[in-house]
Parts: sequence; structure tokens; C-alpha cells
Amino acid sequence: MYGIDYRIPQVDLAEVRKPHYQIPLDRDSRLFSEEIVDVRDYGLSFLSWHAIDDGSNAPYGKPIAGSRIDGWLRRTFAEKLARADRMLAAYDAQLLILDAYRSIECQHGLWEYFWELGRQANPAASDEELRQYASRYLRDPRAFDRNDARTFPIHSTGASIDVVLRSRSKGHWLDMGSRFDEYTEVSVTDYFERQLLQGAISQDDHRLWNRRLLHWALSSEDITNDPLLYWHHDWGNQIWIKIKRAVYGGALEAAWYGYVDAPPLPQATPRTEGASTV
Repeated sequence: MYGIDYRIPQVDLAEVRKPHYQIPLDRDSRLFSEEIVDVRDYGLSFLSWHAIDDGSNAPYGKPIAGSRIDGWLRRTFAEKLARADRMLAAYDAQLLILDAYRSIECQHGLWEYFWELGRQANPAASDEELRQYASRYLRDPRAFDRNDARTFPIHSTGASIDVVLRSRSKGHWLDMGSRFDEYTEVSVTDYFERQLLQGAISQDDHRLWNRRLLHWALSSEDITNDPLLYWHHDWGNQIWIKIKRAVYGGALEAAWYGYVDAPPLPQATPRTEGASTV
């Protein structure tokens, strides 16, 4: 369908679910202190999902406290993404990054959102039950210590993205099979690969191929995907090391990207990307 011979690897999700925060950092790496850059300076499209204020950013429906409209990543990671994005031009597709560097303040805002969502689901829940509920969705930022790699929310490394595909010529989002930030079985990256093996979908199902196309382009730059979420990808941080071990049998012992401070707030009128829906 897309002229590529590619299948998303099926993985042992039990291995993927193991924690990654105990993976150490290589502070001697030349990349350890690499700067973060504005992704749009590298020709990449960015829409800050957590900062949208018109209610279209499901499931939140409002801006998340601490969110920002600008998108930042480590320079080498941005360069890799730019190359992957150029590969997608042949298929009238492009990357649309929805979350990149995430400040600790935004992590707190998201934590509060899911904490309250848990309280709405169970008004009698204890604090521990609410902590467990919110932890299904993101890392608890309350114990964050900039000197302790075991406490880093992964997006605070500047080496993680949440990304979907959209049409390069028409601008609409390509159908990835489930909505962004929809935490269901369908959002597991290889879901449609398994559906195909079971005979539940045809070989030319566009949802299958859109996921393959995204996975193929990013993996060509050694960027790994969290197999639990088709939209989440990493390079050089702790999750990247974990996935390299679990999926590809990598032997790397340490990551080189740890926590990095947020860049200064933008002063000029922001450049924007129009929101869209699947």
C-alpha cells in the first residue's frame, strides 16, 4: 500500500512494563549536557496538545496547568526527527508532534488532572488509591529531585515525543486507529498487527499501514517506540535504553539524556499549528 515492506515487531509487554527509572545516566557522554532547541527551527510541525484552549484537546478539554505553546527537544533528537520527517514526504505524510519537552509544572498539572479524574470515578478513594490511579497515566512528579535520575518524568529529558501523522498536502490527521492520549488496548502499537494475524482486518487496512509508516520512519533513525502507546517515542533517555533491551536485545547500560531545565518563555507572538481530529 505504501511501497514499504515493514511490520511492527510484536513484543512481550510484560518486559516493556518493567520500570526504567533505575537505569543510570552516563554523565561523561558528550550528549549529556546537549542543549534543547525549538523543534520548529528544524522544519518540524508542533501543536502543544496540553496548551490548547478551545476544548478540542480530548480527553482534557482545557489547557493543563503549567503547559506551554512552544516545543523543545535535544538538538540531536530534533535532527533525527527532521530526517525521518523528510522520508515521509514520499508518502504525503508528515510528523505532527503533540508533546515534546514537558516542564515539571506541566507534569504537576497533568498529575492533578488524573488525580481528580480518579476522585470523580471513586469519591471515597484514599490518597493511595488516587496515587495508584494517576500513576496509570504518568510519573508522579511530587518526588522530583533534579539530582536523582530515578525521579525524572521522561518528557523532562527533552528526549521524548508524542507524535501522530498527518497529510502533508491536505493537513488532516491520518487515522491511527485510536485517538491520541486514549489509553486503551487499541492504542497498543501492535494492536492491528495482531488483528491482521487473527483475520479480523484486511492486509490493506489504513490504520495498520499508518502505524507501520510512523514506526518505520522513526525506527530508521534508531528512535524507539513505547509499545504500549503508538504515539510515544524516545531517543537516548532511560525509556530508550529499556526498549532497546526488551525489544532489540540491546546491551547499553546507561542513558545520556536526563533532566534538563525549561527554556525561557517565548516573548514573541507564537507560531501555531491548526488543531485537527482523527
